[in-house]
Amino acid sequence: MSPRWLGRCPGCGGYNTMVEEVADTRSVTTPVGNSSVQPVRLVDVPADSVTRIGTGVPEVDRVLGGGVVPGALILLGGDPGIGKSTLMLQLAAHVAQDGPVLYVSAEESLAQTRLRMERIVPDAPAGVHLLADGRLDLLEAALAASSWRLVVVDSLQTVYDPEAESAPGSVSQVRQVASRLLRFAKAQDVPVFLVGHVNKEGSGRPRAVGNAA
Repeated sequence: MSPRWLGRCPGCGGYNTMVEEVADTRSVTTPVGNSSVQPVRLVDVPADSVTRIGTGVPEVDRVLGGGVVPGALILLGGDPGIGKSTLMLQLAAHVAQDGPVLYVSAEESLAQTRLRMERIVPDAPAGVHLLADGRLDLLEAALAASSWRLVVVDSLQTVYDPEAESAPGSVSQVRQVASRLLRFAKAQDVPVFLVGHVNKEGSGRPRAVGNAA
């Protein structure tokens, strides 16, 4: 963090890598006094077995420890064009055989996403639902409209909060979107995949805010 513009980042040593982040001045209510949420001893937590969700791709299941954990927020990052969206469409089609899946693609229209899905998975199930809009309020409304088995956001940089002053894809926007999607995943026990792109300079990869465990 720096109060003024710097040509070279003192942290990573790169040039022109620092971006302006506008502070969110909206009021946040902080609970005081008695709270219904209290710390719980580890030994008092029920040792319920977690049923992981299979992705249909053995290597992905292996990386995730045997499948996707309900309520997990998973970041899939990489260079453009390496197959992130292709992999996510395959996963969405497989999981949709057992329940509704929401696939958010703000970079493409509904028709474009359907054509890509039919090219990758010709017999894609009807359980895949598409949303081609990057506004966070519309995304949250869609999340609350159904009990999703899986949610895919492609990509994280294209989803934005219209009430925030910073531009879509900025550090503050990415942080805000990821934080609210994390709260949704934990509250509804729904796994969420976030696709993050890396630009030609090798930067732009958002920090992972959750994992499969």
